[in-house]
Amino acid sequence: MNFKQRINQFRSKLDVHSLEVLVSSSKSMIVKVVGMIAGLMASIILGRTIGVEGIGTINLINKWGAILLIFSLFGFRQVVIKYVAIAKSKKRYQDVFSTVKISLLFNGGLSIIIAGIGAISLPWIIHLFSDNQDLYYPFLIGYFMLIPQTLARIFAAALNGYGKIWQSNLVDQAFGSIILLIALSVFWMFNIPLTTISVLLLYALSRVLQLGTIWLVWKHYFKFKINNKEKLKLQPLLKMGLPMLLVTSTVVLASNIDSIMLGSLASIHDLGLYSIAARLALLNSFFLIVSNAAIGPKIAKLYDNNSNGDLSIMVKNTTKTLICIALISLLIFVLFGKYILNFWGSEFIYAYPILITLSIGQFFNISTGCSGLLLTMTGHEKVHGYISLSSLLVNIILNIVLISKYGALGAATATAITISLENITKLLFVKKLMILKK
Repeated sequence: MNFKQRINQFRSKLDVHSLEVLVSSSKSMIVKVVGMIAGLMASIILGRTIGVEGIGTINLINKWGAILLIFSLFGFRQVVIKYVAIAKSKKRYQDVFSTVKISLLFNGGLSIIIAGIGAISLPWIIHLFSDNQDLYYPFLIGYFMLIPQTLARIFAAALNGYGKIWQSNLVDQAFGSIILLIALSVFWMFNIPLTTISVLLLYALSRVLQLGTIWLVWKHYFKFKINNKEKLKLQPLLKMGLPMLLVTSTVVLASNIDSIMLGSLASIHDLGLYSIAARLALLNSFFLIVSNAAIGPKIAKLYDNNSNGDLSIMVKNTTKTLICIALISLLIFVLFGKYILNFWGSEFIYAYPILITLSIGQFFNISTGCSGLLLTMTGHEKVHGYISLSSLLVNIILNIVLISKYGALGAATATAITISLENITKLLFVKKLMILKK
């Protein structure tokens, strides 16, 4: 059997929706691979120039910004994806336009307010990190980055819901990493000294360029003439956005609180080691993120059309593939983790136990497939929110106990336990609610 016949045999085993997800995921995967490689290369340059403490500070600012971003987005990212996907499928382009415009106005204004309050309260915030008082300007730059980041995420969500998934991923994620890598490479080649402040300014520049580019991409694909005088309605978006805020806030807090608590309860040095291990471990979830971006709009449309049979087949096919990928990824880090960490510098080899611990947690995250996304896209946002909130509380308690005793390894252990329990619980609820047919 030749290669073409094998491809056709593989295609014949997939339902039309799984095949569509595979095609969309393949394009998104290429984009994300480019962004991932750019991000890894940029972090290697940083590791070899500003060292463990510098990377720790950069990671602290980015994690803090990620937490603020969930409040400026107010749960609207998945709301925009869902509303735009349904409106486009029914060719209601006025609804597409209204959804995007309302989100830009509401979330953009919210990001400005949050950034302003954060800048004013900075003298009190930096005292949370008692042994690291030289954080005023890094935090200030981080607050500025919040505004273009928020607006860019809304455009990215709109593109995703509109069916332009790989284009959304290209500009929303890969573009910023590529710009940052180019800038860092120029600094490095011309022996221009890199400092924590200069690196953060480069991050800020990449965010602004990212926003401008993704706006142009949206304008390119959405060319319909819309009545701008139609009254905008915020309430329907808020109705779904409020429970989604609970979901996204708990999920993002759970994935970032470990770094914040580590920087506060331990040291920036510990955080620097942890950040590189976490970056590598998250590579395990790379394929889950890509498939979820592609499968999200499909879940919304199939469930809205009561096509639960097709939905079940699509999800099961996707999950089987993810489990195989999860096993391979974990094995690679177990065997070659120390060699990989050495790219950042010999001092980063001490992060190997942290890397393995986090990778085990990510294995359970990937193996449970898109259970969380299923709950969200099928009207069970509150269930998802309660599970995520409970997991966040467990995570915080475990971090307080384990970081004080074991430092960065304690934070990794707390995160791995929480991720595993949370995703298994979500999977059990998907089965209990009979979202998927057997």
